[in-house]
Amino acid sequence: MITQKQLYQVVLSVVCALACWSQSHAQDTAPIPVTPVAASELNSGDGVFLTLTRGSAGSATLPTSVATVTPEDYRGFDAQNAGDAISRQTSVNIQQQGRLGTFRLAGIRGATSNQTLVLLDGRPVGGVGLSSSQDLSEIPLEQIERIEIVRGGVSALYGPNAVGGVINVISKRSTHEGVVPAVDAGFEARSFGGQITRLSAGSRLGPVDYYIFGNQQRESGFRDNSDAKTYNIGGNLGVSMGVAGKLLFDVAGYGSNAGVPGQLSPAIPVNQFDNEVEKQASTPDARQLTDSKYIRTSYILPLAANMQATVRGFGSERQVEFAIPTFLVDTDRHEQSKGLEGQLDLPLGFTAGGSFLRDKLDSRDRTTPDNNFVASVENWGVYLEENFRYKWLGLIASGRYDHHSQFGETKNPRVQVLADATEWLRFSGSAARSFRAPTLDDLYYPFTDFGFGFSFEGNPDLRPERAWTYDAGIELHKGTSGVKLTYFRSNISDLIQTTSDPAATTVNVGTARRQGFETEIHHTVASAVRHSLNYTYLENMGKPSGFTEYVVLRLSPRHTVNDLITLKLGEHLTFDNNLRYMASSYEGNDMSGAKIGDRLLWDIRAAYQIRQVELYAGVNDLTDKRYEERSGFPMPGRTYFGGVSLRFGGKSS
Repeated sequence: MITQKQLYQVVLSVVCALACWSQSHAQDTAPIPVTPVAASELNSGDGVFLTLTRGSAGSATLPTSVATVTPEDYRGFDAQNAGDAISRQTSVNIQQQGRLGTFRLAGIRGATSNQTLVLLDGRPVGGVGLSSSQDLSEIPLEQIERIEIVRGGVSALYGPNAVGGVINVISKRSTHEGVVPAVDAGFEARSFGGQITRLSAGSRLGPVDYYIFGNQQRESGFRDNSDAKTYNIGGNLGVSMGVAGKLLFDVAGYGSNAGVPGQLSPAIPVNQFDNEVEKQASTPDARQLTDSKYIRTSYILPLAANMQATVRGFGSERQVEFAIPTFLVDTDRHEQSKGLEGQLDLPLGFTAGGSFLRDKLDSRDRTTPDNNFVASVENWGVYLEENFRYKWLGLIASGRYDHHSQFGETKNPRVQVLADATEWLRFSGSAARSFRAPTLDDLYYPFTDFGFGFSFEGNPDLRPERAWTYDAGIELHKGTSGVKLTYFRSNISDLIQTTSDPAATTVNVGTARRQGFETEIHHTVASAVRHSLNYTYLENMGKPSGFTEYVVLRLSPRHTVNDLITLKLGEHLTFDNNLRYMASSYEGNDMSGAKIGDRLLWDIRAAYQIRQVELYAGVNDLTDKRYEERSGFPMPGRTYFGGVSLRFGGKSS
């Protein structure tokens, strides 16, 4: 059996061999169509996929391990942000702890949110060591053109934290032309006093394009002390300069003022949910204030021979204030991330580039100043990719070298193979090495005595988590119908975990072995019926702290099913029917701790379109299923929503 070291050597050899072979056979081969283009310039109608290759690979040349999420995919279950939008995607798990104002952190194929990389137009949202910044609830629907997902390790292109996969949110840019901008506005009312106001506008005027967006949401809350108010505001600007290239600017801000009802302990048995007990707050006076903002700029320069150079700079800040006056808790976290990135698209399918990231965390405890700390980390990396196709065979080979200021260097290769056996049958597979960097909290959290004989301290000697991921898939497609089957496996070492003793600290002690398969079915019938179904079987085993044998890891549902049917009833009426099933899981390893029961959720939505006006209404959790996605954080059961959206100028969306 080939070892990991041998596989790594084979991948590097393949890359070198392909480079030489491509030079000597340039006239006999054709690269996979990869047009150099900036992520923020593309729209969903272009039929391209950026994240797999850092270039615009055609949608007809993709493996079974990727997905593109558009508004059609999430409108049927009334998503409110990027986290909601991907919550029904294959092998994606987002465990909610509540409604408005609560986190949406995503994991892929059993990976934790720390092992899953979130990008915004190709740039990391949480930097290299600020995992809590990857909150997808902070990205509004008004900003999203589409979301691309790559399942499986992609550190060979993106560096740290891409063990489970990558989620890349592509920002919307205006395609409307004219002095008067196209304007979208909307208002929605929801259960528990929910109100949402939305507004966006944009246009193209000669060499300049612009797009602005904003929304405001509020909710009284299902539980006591779960009221919340949030806002988003942002926009982008593009300036084309002909042969001198193009400049892009993006800015956005998010704010939240939310009550934090806390975790109910002991957890409520499912048969005791009565719509009153679960409303109680364990922290009735807790409050969290969040303020996030970012600015990004890009310069894209076309070069001779179909080459292109891109330089990007980006920075973000996030401040979270959390207080529980009753327990004398008063903390303030200030997170900063800054980075530079360069990419050069070369002939013959080659892409080369590098990036630099610096993250800083200023954590303040106003009650206990001894717990204050300020820490920072840096990570730089360079990568090379070769992307070619010969007749029916395609291959994407890439490798990246990273250097982290705390633990040193890592080298991560990846190879992706695609084979079109016939016009309707495609095989694909990949093998990759990836890593997850320790967070700043993992590394530098100061010794803190929480009382009751329990303390915690970070560990600056942590090593990165390392993983080999593999998948193999088959796709059958004809016209508007298709079926995908994918087997996946991950072997992870040096898992970063907290010891179970009273003097807890973070250590590299765990291993994990994840495997399973994914099934996806989609078809459209005469534009009147659109149906998609996905199923994931996951076996998430590991040796966590305190175990010597493989056991089932916490929060690992074995079966997940999502089914969405959209019916076009006549010229104006649309009906969406969405079902989601998730098997039971446990809060502790080895099926210990509180059990989170299985759940079947049913959502429906109806919309009536009259020219530029859409009226819609729907019900989430139609059967009033009482459930939790995290123990002690009950969800509200059946809820209602309805609203109106309008477009002024441009085509109806």
